[in-house]
Amino acid sequence: MNYSSSPSVPVEIPNIKHGFQVAKGLLKVKEDGIHFEFEVKDSFVGLITSGVQSSVFSYDDLENLRFEKGWWNGKIILEGTSMKTFEDLPGSEQGRLKLKVKRSDRDDAQNAVSSARVHLSEHKLKELDAEQ
Repeated sequence: MNYSSSPSVPVEIPNIKHGFQVAKGLLKVKEDGIHFEFEVKDSFVGLITSGVQSSVFSYDDLENLRFEKGWWNGKIILEGTSMKTFEDLPGSEQGRLKLKVKRSDRDDAQNAVSSARVHLSEHKLKELDAEQ
């Protein structure tokens, strides 16, 4: 099964700067890591307050990731190996980044997280093999 071609998942980081800003972006799972592009907007007027920013999180930097399904939406939760992993991203807290997913995108989000978990497991297995 080819896990490298997961779809881009539209995500959101709500409640930045006490609810005055929101970040909207795309998350894409690739073999080299999780790719995340986003821009920050004013919550009330919708004006873009930043240009498009991008980050790549290698599997070395990820401890775990999971998808939580809610009634109206879902969440992708990324856990870094350090608090520094997501320090440049708005809304990150204690080495964790929570990304909100709309109900219509939950299946794509769940597939992306499953694919990323496979890549993360393979990465950890390679690390264990290298140690021996």
